[in-house]
Amino acid sequence: MATNMATIGVILAGGLSSRMGQDKALMRMADTCMLDHISQVLNKTTVKEIVISRNDENGKYLSDIMPNKGPLSGIHSAAMHYPSDNLLIVPVDLPLIDHFTLEELINYGHRHRCNARYAEQSLPLYVNNTEALRQTLDHTLRTTNSFSVNRFCSHFSLGELNLKRKLSLLNTNTPEQWQLAEQHF
Repeated sequence: MATNMATIGVILAGGLSSRMGQDKALMRMADTCMLDHISQVLNKTTVKEIVISRNDENGKYLSDIMPNKGPLSGIHSAAMHYPSDNLLIVPVDLPLIDHFTLEELINYGHRHRCNARYAEQSLPLYVNNTEALRQTLDHTLRTTNSFSVNRFCSHFSLGELNLKRKLSLLNTNTPEQWQLAEQHF
């Protein structure tokens, strides 16, 4: 495993937000949008750089190499563009995420030399960006119709941490989930 490599923070912000009814990356919490909020949280961790996976026409963000295949496309693009760095993958729809929770994941991955996530959660995900990981991502996207991050994770060993702050991974895919999160801003 490539454990002595630096870690890049990757924000997955390219989804369709169909259940939410509006772009989750641009939703506002207090005085900032979700995309900026997640960037601010990642800036408090030890990642060396932050990359935003988001398909746009202006080329401002990292676009999917293989579009329309869900979050795995964003992970694949980041892994291919940054082969010399490990990746901390964070979705944009975690308004209550904190840097302690993310740093714990980075530290666990480094210390145990493994890919890591929190128990019963697909994301956030720390991955050692190895050739084998990139090949598996590429093969999965090219030859299957299964683009589940959870299923993809079954292809490699994975350390699972217990989450200390349960609300920090409150996912907001629907207006109802967003309203629940708003109670904790």
